[in-house]
Amino acid sequence: MHALRPTVAMATVRRFASAGRGEESHLGAITLTWAQVAVVALLAIGLYVVELLAFMRAARRQAEQERRTRERLDAQAEEMASLRARIDDLDATIDGLRRAPQSSGQYREAVEMAERGSDAATVADSCGISRAEADLIVALYRSRAA
Repeated sequence: MHALRPTVAMATVRRFASAGRGEESHLGAITLTWAQVAVVALLAIGLYVVELLAFMRAARRQAEQERRTRERLDAQAEEMASLRARIDDLDATIDGLRRAPQSSGQYREAVEMAERGSDAATVADSCGISRAEADLIVALYRSRAA
């Protein structure tokens, strides 16, 4: 073998003869200088740095997208809570209207009868209201009509 110089790497590839003789063949020997090994190592490190930067950029983009998605989800949750409150209020209003006496039409008819001059007994019987209510309506609206 040659004497090793400091510029020659100790990377030598040897192939054994295919004839099975166990002898070494120097036909496939490759010798690299330290400068060549350093260039290859720097290229490999550079490639890893570029991959790391690309991974970090993708991670930042994904984190930003997740943050925006969380903000939209929070806003939708707030809107849903607001809509639920409005629905509850509307349900309460509807229930109140259902429970309210359905007699507004009866009273309207009683007022019209009183304005035409009907007496309290006739108003009470026709409209399905109490005699006291009919007396009050007749007293109020007969005086207005007169």
